[in-house]
Amino acid sequence: MLKPWLSPPPPAYDPYRPWLTYPGSLTRRIVSRSRRFRVERRFQGARLPSRDEARMLGLRDGQFAHVREVILFADETPVVFAHSVTAMRDIKGSWRGVGKLGSRPLAAALFANPRVRRFPLEYRQISRRHHLHARVRSASLSPPPALWARRSLFQLRGRPLLVTEVFLPAILRLPHQAE
Repeated sequence: MLKPWLSPPPPAYDPYRPWLTYPGSLTRRIVSRSRRFRVERRFQGARLPSRDEARMLGLRDGQFAHVREVILFADETPVVFAHSVTAMRDIKGSWRGVGKLGSRPLAAALFANPRVRRFPLEYRQISRRHHLHARVRSASLSPPPALWARRSLFQLRGRPLLVTEVFLPAILRLPHQAE
């Protein structure tokens, strides 16, 4: 059985904690700490979600979902692998804008819309056995054996969208700033 996602963040001494617990737009924070920011879309389309993701979205086992995976780059260095999942019917309904983002960041759509509700963040370290670690490896990112990730459920017109952000080690090399 896989480890559960946790609501308390990692300990205060963990260098990833400031990134994991940041409540605002992660994209905006990365943009403010880099000269050049870009999003590279790696996958977008129908895929079976993990059992845990399906449960959070209210999907049945074996039901396909709309999945979008991107890499966030700061100064041409990959710093975050982002994975979003929503029900197929919602990509033509409440979340139709997600299907049209292309290489634009999802955060712009989420944080600009006052009707979008965000649920509390959850955290965990993912190992090589986790499906998202495998997705990071398939993007040729050569990650270490364990990666920190956070996820949050967003809701628009009662319809859920699950966003998971996997932090790559290079994020720790971005400049610190007072916020």
